[in-house]
Amino acid sequence: MRDNQGFAGPAMKTKPLLLFLLVSFFLLDHAACAQGIPTGGGTSTTVRPDSVQDLGYLGYMANSPNGVAAGSGLWGKVVVEGDPLLWEPIPIALSCATGKTDLTTAAGPDGRFAITRVNLPAAYTLDGDVRRQMEQHYEGCTVRAEVAGYRSTTDTITERVLRDKPFLTDIVLTPQEDAPGTDISSVTGPASADARKSFEKAHEEWLHRNLDEARSNLEQVVKIDPKFAEAWYLLGRLQASSDVKAATDSLKQAQAADPRFVAPCVWLAMIAIQHRDWQEASDWAARALDLNPSGTARIWYENAVAGYRLGKNEAARTAAEHALAMDPEHNVQNAEDVLALTLINKGDYSAALDHLRNSLTYVSPGPDADLIKRQIAFVEQKSARGGK
Repeated sequence: MRDNQGFAGPAMKTKPLLLFLLVSFFLLDHAACAQGIPTGGGTSTTVRPDSVQDLGYLGYMANSPNGVAAGSGLWGKVVVEGDPLLWEPIPIALSCATGKTDLTTAAGPDGRFAITRVNLPAAYTLDGDVRRQMEQHYEGCTVRAEVAGYRSTTDTITERVLRDKPFLTDIVLTPQEDAPGTDISSVTGPASADARKSFEKAHEEWLHRNLDEARSNLEQVVKIDPKFAEAWYLLGRLQASSDVKAATDSLKQAQAADPRFVAPCVWLAMIAIQHRDWQEASDWAARALDLNPSGTARIWYENAVAGYRLGKNEAARTAAEHALAMDPEHNVQNAEDVLALTLINKGDYSAALDHLRNSLTYVSPGPDADLIKRQIAFVEQKSARGGK
């Protein structure tokens, strides 16, 4: 399978997974912008209803007197109790059946998100009629945020919301004190005024994509306050593209400062996969699941990769299935490849081929798609020979 995620035949070369992951983070932010979610503009979350800058174009049109009242999408906001600085997109899940995710999106650093499409197979599309699609498929469904260590309220998509003014009730995240882990660390050591000031400055630079300045400020934070877990984590994120050893050290410092902090474990598992250290990847992925038992598509994917490489085929298959179920948009594209591999190991070539062929429906044309086609041909030949 694709070697940038830890799979390949003997002739495949390793690809830069960390660069891919960093680019994915920026693409997620850019996708949020396209949906009308502000991703920059400093740390202020003050909203001016008449401001394109604050609401984004779609939100502005929905609020304006002569704008779009309904039909082009739904808008909402996540409010995090305690008002922490938000550095990364907040995952939002829309579910129409218990335990099933039908669509995912993300809230920007100001907490705002938009749902402007319906996640259905192409055969069910209605030429871009978003309102009709939402009425048919999303009325009665629920929307919630998914952040480890926090309880999320849910809002139900009602007839009134779909046919009148398309604003959902605020999604409120409340710290869950008895949770084993958290996605937002509050461990800051002494947290001196100087450290907090540098942390806030780093946040502002991060939002404006001045990453060198953000890194410089985060370095100042951890120098002043070596127990500031989130500063260590974010510093590690910024170091990952140029200095993997420094990034690894920073991420481990973050986890040591706050053993309940999930995010450093996820990134440490990513780095271990990049370096083909399967046991290390398995250990960090397992730690992430201990802290966040529900997991995320990324955590389950890492668990599946490590398990497959360590010969734990059934555990890897189950983990890959979890990843797919939580990721209807296939943002973690290789999860379906991992599942196919585990099915091939079981001799279930028909199911493996189904998953490989389905991968071609969302993988862009190019080297990855070409590799999948070669894999399909290989499995077809193996199946024809009765697995020999």
